[in-house]
Amino acid sequence: MKKQKKRWTPGRILYGACALIWFLTAAFPLYFTFISALKEDSEIFANYFVPSLSPKLENFVTANEMSGIVRSIFNSLAVSVSAVALMLLLIIPLAYVVARRKIRLTNTVTVYYMAALMVPIQCAIVPIVQGVNTIHGQNNLFVLVVIYAAINMPMTFFIMTGAISEISKELDESAAMDGCGLLQTIFRIIVPIAKPSIATCSIIAFLAVYNELALANVLISDKKYHTISVALLNFKGDFGTYYSVIFAAVLMCIIPTVIFYLLAQEKVEKGISTGALKG
Repeated sequence: MKKQKKRWTPGRILYGACALIWFLTAAFPLYFTFISALKEDSEIFANYFVPSLSPKLENFVTANEMSGIVRSIFNSLAVSVSAVALMLLLIIPLAYVVARRKIRLTNTVTVYYMAALMVPIQCAIVPIVQGVNTIHGQNNLFVLVVIYAAINMPMTFFIMTGAISEISKELDESAAMDGCGLLQTIFRIIVPIAKPSIATCSIIAFLAVYNELALANVLISDKKYHTISVALLNFKGDFGTYYSVIFAAVLMCIIPTVIFYLLAQEKVEKGISTGALKG
C-alpha cells in the first residue's frame, strides 16, 4: 500500500511555525549562556551571538574559586532531593487517606491546603525567619529542607489526591484480603501505579527548591552552606561584574536540572492530566 503524503495545509504550516518559534525561544537562552561562558567579557559585548574561536575554559575554574559554586551545587542538590523525598513521604499517605477515607477531617485538610496554595511564600518570610531564629536554625540545611518540603506540599497534595482517586478501590480490598496493612497498601500497591503523578510532583518541587533564593538568602549566611541562588549573588561586586564568569557559573548550575528533567519527562504530562485536573 502506498503511504499517503501529508498535505501542508494552512493549519499544519501555522502549527509548525508556532512549534519552531517556541523551540527557538526556549533554546536561545541556553545557547547564549553556553557560548558566553566560553568567552571573555570583551568578546561577549563585541559579538553577542557568535561563538569564540578560542574557548576560555578557565572561566569555570574562576567561577568556583570566586564563589565555591561546585560546593553550592552539591548543597542545592542535597537540599532539593531531601526536600522532595520528605515531601512525598508525608503527602502520599495523607493524600491516600483523603482520597479513600471519607472522614470529617477530609474537608478541613483540603481547605487548609487550598488556602496555603493561595498564599505567596513572600508573605510568610517574616514569620518563618522569626521561627527559625527562635530555634537557632540559621545556617542549617536540614531546617531549609523542612521548610522547602512544607512549602511544596499544597500543590503535591492536590495532584496526588486526584491521582489516587483514579485508582480502583478494588486493589485496596484485594491487598487487605492478602493481609496488607495501610502502609503496605500505600507503598506496594498505590505508589507503583501513581508513578507518573509522583514524577510530576518531584520535578516541579525539585526545580522550585533548586532555584529558590529568598529564604536561602535570609536563612543561610555561612558561605559553605550557600545554595546556588545565593552563590550566584557573590559574583556581583562593588567594583565590577564578571559576566563571562557568571555565565560559566550559571551553565554549571543548570546542568543538574536539565539531567533531572530528561530522566523523568515522559511521565510529566501523564501525571498532570491524571492528577491535577481530577484534584
